[in-house]
Amino acid sequence: MTSKLAEQLTALMSYRNAPDHEPEPLQSNWTTTPANDNADPEEVADFGVERNLLVTPSVVEIMRQVRLGPVERGAVAPVRKGLPPASQGPIVGVGRLRFSDGTQTEKAYTVGPDGDMIQYDRQMETGAMLYTVEKPHTAAGGRGYSEADLARSNAFHADVLNTAAARYVRRTKRRNGPSLTPAQSRALIDEAIANTPVMPPVKRYAAGLPCGSERVGDSFVAFQKVPSGESGSVAWEDVAWTIENAKVWRNVRKALRSRDVAVLDAAMRAQNFEEVGVAAGQSPLYANKRGGGRRALLAANENLTAAIRKFAA
Repeated sequence: MTSKLAEQLTALMSYRNAPDHEPEPLQSNWTTTPANDNADPEEVADFGVERNLLVTPSVVEIMRQVRLGPVERGAVAPVRKGLPPASQGPIVGVGRLRFSDGTQTEKAYTVGPDGDMIQYDRQMETGAMLYTVEKPHTAAGGRGYSEADLARSNAFHADVLNTAAARYVRRTKRRNGPSLTPAQSRALIDEAIANTPVMPPVKRYAAGLPCGSERVGDSFVAFQKVPSGESGSVAWEDVAWTIENAKVWRNVRKALRSRDVAVLDAAMRAQNFEEVGVAAGQSPLYANKRGGGRRALLAANENLTAAIRKFAA
């Protein structure tokens, strides 16, 4: 029943994701509007971003445990009948590393009958390392970035911005003091000035660059070209489509009755049909027990669907 209701309320989802906002100031400088380049979909289906794979424990940690850690054997050997002594059992530990004796399971994913990914408990084979994790880490990027390239990049930023040469200052241990309000901070400054007969001369330093990163360019979003689409300027096509969609959506809202708008707005935050029905002017009893809230939501959804078809055609 819930699934059928969700299918009927697809217009309500559009209402929740209404394109009534301004374009994001920082987006990908690659347009999301598809170009008519007649590319074969099969040629680009497997394209992706090459990323470094973070594996835990690392090879260095594994070899350290092998070198220093004691070897532990289990008393169970599922590949054989009976229970051999512990000295003949499978290896279940090397230092802090743990291995399967054939009885453990771990969460894994597989393709279900309907083609979706589902989670299941996979039995770990004897000798398989347990509790290992691998996940995509950082974008692989270009290779061969040398110290000379770093120096040239920092010098470029200093020259373009007309600042002093870049320098990297490593972070030290932070010492937290008492939290002060702006008024308290001003009072302390005024007190210090009043207790200082002769103010020291003001020393002005040359304009500088951020010191928190070895590569200065990491501090300037406009210079970044990353595959995640979170930097660069907004493509003009995306701006145009966002503005046009916002205009269409304003016309859709104007075409709706005030009662429909009240019901749809209430549905965005309501916990049950009673709250939706009350927003439509119904009594709590009628909205909850007699299905008034549900009918009001379905009616508002139908009117919204009709308005969208009218103005988005």
